[in-house]
Amino acid sequence: MKNALKPVIGITARVEKDQTYTLDPVYGKAILQSGGLPLIVPIVDEEDIPALCERLDGLIVTGGGDINPTLYGEEPHVRLGAVYPGGDQYEKELILNFLKLDKPFIGMCRGFQMLNIALGGTNYQDLEAQFEGSLYQHKQLAMRTHRTHSVELEEDSQLLGIMEEKNFHVNSFHHQGVKDVSSELRVAARAADGLVEALESDKHQFVMGIQWHPEEFAVQGDEASKKLFDRFVKECAKDKGQNQ
Repeated sequence: MKNALKPVIGITARVEKDQTYTLDPVYGKAILQSGGLPLIVPIVDEEDIPALCERLDGLIVTGGGDINPTLYGEEPHVRLGAVYPGGDQYEKELILNFLKLDKPFIGMCRGFQMLNIALGGTNYQDLEAQFEGSLYQHKQLAMRTHRTHSVELEEDSQLLGIMEEKNFHVNSFHHQGVKDVSSELRVAARAADGLVEALESDKHQFVMGIQWHPEEFAVQGDEASKKLFDRFVKECAKDKGQNQ
């Protein structure tokens, strides 16, 4: 009997100056470590998005710059950073097409925010200016593997069932954040200051968004983070093994 084919998992890259793609190799390393095959996904024409989604077994939408507030009906705040509207619209359509196929999806950092926005949620354009209440540091200056603030996972969340840790510290590199949660998602984790740190869908087999960067910890051997990628790749491989 043949071994099941490894699942091909698309990973979006950051678009810089409308012409350059950049992606930290740690995303691919985390996927390879868990048995998947990573593939950097470029921007394609809108008409080709459905075909692209059909060919991928899983998708990760990664971090990057600020999100265009017109996507959720707001005018730009004075502290809004650089945006790439074409990339934003592309990622929105990519996410919606992928969820329509009910294939495994993770949005990380900016990708977590894009998942929420694609499904009708909104964003804080700048946390320091707009978040109500006492705010912790969410844009750390320390190295990427430093765990700067705590999060707590919800008792009934899929994320807790996978990672098997309820309270732990995470890294943090964002000045924007989830404001109004989409009605199609539910909160899976919050920071101690109340900011939403993870979302997931009860309507799909495996769809979640995570504000921190667990890939950094997974490749360093953190068991809880590695369990997340192992489960994600396993979900992506389900259909690959059906006819083996």
